[in-house]
Formats: sequence, structure tokens, C-alpha cells
Amino acid sequence: MSSPSLTEAIIRQYASPESFQRGREYYQQGAVLSLVQRGMLLRAEVEGSTALSYVVSCLLQADGTITATCSCPYDWGGWCKHIVAACLAVIHQPEMIEERPMLKELLSGLDRKRLQALVLQLAEREPPLIDVIEELVGVPEPASPKMTAPRRVHVDAQAVRRQVRSILHSLDRMRSSEAYWHVGEVVSEVRQLLERTWTLLQADDGRNALSLLEAITEAYISDWTNLDDSDGSASGFFQDLGPIWTEALLSADLSSKERKAWANKLKTWQQEIDDYGVEEVFETAQQAARRGWDDPGLQRMLQGSENTSRVGEESEITVARLAILERRGRLQEYLYLARAQGQHEAYVTMLVRLGRTQEAAAYGRAYLQTAQEALTLAKALYERGERDQGLQMAEGGLQFQGPKAALSTWLREAAAVMGDRTRALRAAEVAFREELTFANYLRVAEIAGEHWPERREHLLEYARHTKSYVPQGQVDVFLHEGLIDDAIAAVEPNATHTLVERVADAAMPSHPQWVIKVSRQQAEPIMDEGKAQYYSAAAKWLAKARTAYRNLGREEEWRTYLSELLERHRRKYKLMPMLEALRR
Repeated sequence: MSSPSLTEAIIRQYASPESFQRGREYYQQGAVLSLVQRGMLLRAEVEGSTALSYVVSCLLQADGTITATCSCPYDWGGWCKHIVAACLAVIHQPEMIEERPMLKELLSGLDRKRLQALVLQLAEREPPLIDVIEELVGVPEPASPKMTAPRRVHVDAQAVRRQVRSILHSLDRMRSSEAYWHVGEVVSEVRQLLERTWTLLQADDGRNALSLLEAITEAYISDWTNLDDSDGSASGFFQDLGPIWTEALLSADLSSKERKAWANKLKTWQQEIDDYGVEEVFETAQQAARRGWDDPGLQRMLQGSENTSRVGEESEITVARLAILERRGRLQEYLYLARAQGQHEAYVTMLVRLGRTQEAAAYGRAYLQTAQEALTLAKALYERGERDQGLQMAEGGLQFQGPKAALSTWLREAAAVMGDRTRALRAAEVAFREELTFANYLRVAEIAGEHWPERREHLLEYARHTKSYVPQGQVDVFLHEGLIDDAIAAVEPNATHTLVERVADAAMPSHPQWVIKVSRQQAEPIMDEGKAQYYSAAAKWLAKARTAYRNLGREEEWRTYLSELLERHRRKYKLMPMLEALRR
């Protein structure tokens, strides 16, 4: 990873404005303690706000996108300040980076005995790794048809039921007002149990997956109403159950009698939760149970002799069928079914995986209709090494239906990596129009180079004529360019208080009259309506008005206005000291 691959505009693309600002402060304060690079993987140690330091990992993908994680607890979307600080250090202090060999190179010269000893040492130092190793050892490698069947496990259904009930009743001793805040944690614990079902399905152990699912579902339906579902967390768990039941029922080799029994059980469960407004959770799974794999039309599709769907099943069932066919290595049947059922993304992605890239590209040009489908195929082609074809597919997808932010952003970065500035610039401008953000604006500027003055005017004109309830991007761009009039127009009449305040602060030197007007508009309703908890905000706005009056040389007019406020609100004892303080 080198600084040309990473710019401040790219960092802004991944981080919120607040995180970027805090990260820049961290970097400037020297909080980045170390930078270690192994191939395209960068690890950094960044000092935190306490005595702790955090570990940042950044992986630069082949298409120019960056995957970054941090060991800090930040969970509010986008990159945290520690990731931002580390990336800024990469750009501005590349001499800090310590180059080390990749793990693959480190292990390449070790024999079996040495590797085994190394794994044992790691497990001794980090005991949780033992469970990870055990799980990986037990998962069969996808490959040979002659592979022996995976080791079957025993599901203790009664123990699972007890565990679910114990989790659901773990809040019983709390006051309801306190328990409310922990419902999400409780549901997450049950979801962790549900993950074991997916593990069983990946091992193609459908019957044990059904046993585990039945135990979890029965116990949850029996006791979930004990939880406070005010925010929908408890009932939201049912949405996780539907897809996994569908795939489990299709994965197990069931007789028609067994399938009918499962369909009846699912129907009963659905009726129980219908009373609580949780509708249609198990509808698709019931269809899967009734149909199985026996439908003659389905069988013809799997043989490639049926080109259009006659099964009439929902797409969720087809998605489950495709997952099972892929898992079992029945890839030609996968292709037949995906094409017959119009699963375009699945079809072209599998073609690329099988090396049939030209066929995938031709199909994509003929049948893909949405930007998301084009992005899926473009990325698959690119990662397969067909980079130019991938870029062509992505560029064509910009004309398709649907949101294009993800597609244009991917094309912008992938084309930039390949040095195709013309294509990258076109995609960058589409990305800006799809998501009008300051980061996207700066990225166009970087890519445009000497063509920036011309492109700048086009983007500014677009920003002027784009109305948004929260014009964050417009304000960022206009203030960056010093276009105060445009920034004022962007926040009128209904922008958030925070955005209006930013514009007011920037407009103070050049537009004090507007600052007076907007400050009074913000402060007076708060005072008139007696919103005591917001009086300090009103006083803050009035302080801006005072500064603007003074900048205009209208001190006497300010004093008259303040006297009127003092008289009008004289009975509001919490407000009066704040207004009196504005006499100074």
C-alpha cells in the first residue's frame, strides 16, 4: 500500500465528517504508534483516548476499494477516527511504514512438523483458537465427488430448548425499564445459536439442521413474548428464521409424509405469531416443504429442457435451491435453474467462476437490467482477471435502472487503479450526482486534474439545482469553495439547526444581515414557546445576532432589540440570566 493508492478524498468517502476531523486531530497529535505492511495488508497501532491503544487493519483490494477494521468499540457507521488517523499517516508519513513479508511467504518454507508445532503454540497462547481450529478441521473441503461424508453431529434438542429459554428469561429479575435496554443483547444470543444451523447446512447435514431449528423455534415462540418488543428487536428475530427453514427443508432428504408434517408444523407456528402481527414468516418455508424437489417442471429445468419457470415458486425458494446445488457441486443444474428462474446475478456469477467469461458478458449485455446486477457481473469479471470487460460492463450498467451509487463508485476506483482516467472521471461524476457528498466532490477534483475547472462548474451547477431535506453535501461543497450565497440558498428554508449554524458562522464576515435574520428566526420560537431545555441554544443564536449587529455598526439597534426580549420574557426566570448576559 502506497500513498498514491490512498488519498484524503478516498478516506472521506469511507468516514463521516466527524470521524475524519477527529482522525486528523489524532494523526496530528502523533497517535499513530506504528505501521506494518505485509503485501497489501496494513496494520497500525493507534493510541486511544484512554491508556489503551487499538489495532487497525486495512486491506487494499484489487479493484481499489479498501476494507478496514479497528479493535475499538466504534459502531456508528463508516470508519472510526483510529482508521482515519492510520490512513493519514500512510499518506503523509510513508517513512513510518515497516515492510514485512506476507504470512504466506513466512510459512512457505516450513515442513509439516514445524507447522504443526506452530499451530500448537498458537493454541496455547490463544485458547479460543482451539474452537476455531476444531471447526475448520471438521468442515470438509469443497472438491472431490469421492470425498467421504462429513462427520455427523448429534443435536441435543432438549438442551437447546433449555438454553433458549434460559436466554429469554435472563432479564426476568430486572425492572422492565432496565430490561428494555438489553432485549437486543438477548436476541443476539439466540441468533448465535441459530448460526450453528447454518454450519450444519454448510456440511450438508439437513436433518440435524432441522432438529436444531425445531428446538430453537419452539422454545422462542413459547417464551418470546416475555421480552419488551417496543423497538421490534424480539419480533425481528422471526425474519431470520424464514430463509434458514426454507434451505433446511430443501437440504434434508425427506419423504412426502415428512414434508407434509413439517408444513403443518410451520403453519401452526405461523398462526401463533400472527396474533402478534408477525405475518408470513414461514410462508415460503411451507411452500418449500410441500414442493420439495419433486415437481416435474423443476426437474425439467434442472435438466436444461425447460427454459422458463412453470413452478410458480417465490424467488426465496430458488435462492435456497441454488445454494444447495452449489454446495453439492451440481453446477450445471445450478446454471439451468438460475437461467430458467431469471436469477441473472447468480447465473452470470457462476459462469464467470467456471471460466466462461465471454458467455457471461454476452448474457449480461442481453439480459441484465439493473445497476446492481451490472455491478455483480463487473466485479466478478474484474476479479477473474477480465478487467477491461469488467469496466465495460460497469460502464454499460450506468444506463440501467435502479440506484447507481455503488456501481459508479466501484467503477470510479477500479478505472483509476487501471489508469483509465476518462472512464474514472465519468463514473466519478455519476457518483457525485447519485450521492452529493463532499468526499465525492473532492474525488472528481483529484481524477479530473487539469480538466477540473470545467468539471467544477458543472458539479456546482448541479449542486445549486438539487434540493435536499438535509443538504449536508451542498453546504460542505459551497463552504469549501467560499460560495456563501449558495450555502445560504441551500439551507433555506428548512435545513437542520446544525447546518444553518455552520453557514451562519461562515457568513458572519460577508453577510451579517442574513446572520441577524436567521439567528432571530432560530432563537425566537424557542423563547416564545417556553422550551426551557433549549434556552441555552436560543442564547447562543442571540450571541451570533449580537456579533452581526456590531459588525454592521448597529449597536444601538441590538440594545433596543435585547430590551424588547427582556421585557417580553421577564417571567421566564431560567431564560432571564442568559438574556442579561448578552448585555455585555
